[in-house]
Amino acid sequence: MNEQVDKMIADWDKNFDALMESDRVAKEQGILVGRYVSEPFADGKAYYKIVAESKTKVKIEVVTGIGDDWVLPYWGEKASISKAYAQRQIQGREALEKLFSRK
Repeated sequence: MNEQVDKMIADWDKNFDALMESDRVAKEQGILVGRYVSEPFADGKAYYKIVAESKTKVKIEVVTGIGDDWVLPYWGEKASISKAYAQRQIQGREALEKLFSRK
């Protein structure tokens, strides 16, 4: 492959790994800030990191530098969404991960 393409893919992998690490650390700490939510969009997913939390809402920001970098039209680059929705989305993702990790 082309060196530029190899570097681009390596950067995407590094950035995605950083998002997964942030999610793992936040989960261990029992907090939402640092976790991520994703929504299906086009031929992939849009990823948003939780950057702030209040009693009923979380603030999210789109994650870029990980591949497709989709931005949802209804959330844009930054949004405030229901905390309960974010929690359900994370629980659903973790349930699927657990289901598919069984051997």
